[in-house]
Amino acid sequence: MAQLATRFDATAHDTEQRDYEELPNGIYELEVEASDVTPTKDGRGTILKTTMVVLRPEDYAKRKLFNNYNLENPNAQAQEIGQRQFASLCRAIGIDSVEDSEDLHFKAFTAKIGLGKPSKDGQYPARAEIKAYYFPDQGNVPEPAIDASQPATKPAAANDNRQAPAAKAAAPAAAGKRPWGSKAA
Repeated sequence: MAQLATRFDATAHDTEQRDYEELPNGIYELEVEASDVTPTKDGRGTILKTTMVVLRPEDYAKRKLFNNYNLENPNAQAQEIGQRQFASLCRAIGIDSVEDSEDLHFKAFTAKIGLGKPSKDGQYPARAEIKAYYFPDQGNVPEPAIDASQPATKPAAANDNRQAPAAKAAAPAAAGKRPWGSKAA
């Protein structure tokens, strides 16, 4: 156990986590900073999981974007889509072939980021995702910039940990009873 120098009151501080807002739609310069190859949930395929970091625009520098590439899958269409997306990443970086995912690390590329769709079951909200890659060999790489028009999103509820003034105390429960009505054991 470690004794703090003074008592810290967590309820006296705003704990709103602003860094977790999604990236706005726009053109970003990114780089892959970490990657891992893992089996799919059912164990019958392979996914390349990447952690990307924003380089530009400067206002969003160091923000993270997580992207997965479905490299092997028993579903031929899922595999084809994943391999096409991965090939686009490689071309945007300027790599023709990859044997180790670390070959992708710390090489800048440009991509269009947009808000995706929420999960069909409603469990997960819409997330920022790569919509398109720009290829230097085509000479069409735009400067990073945030789109002037953004999709409407629901404002996130503030995560304010500060306590409201105390309300009137509730009447004490009858002796031998719990507040919810069952008898004490």
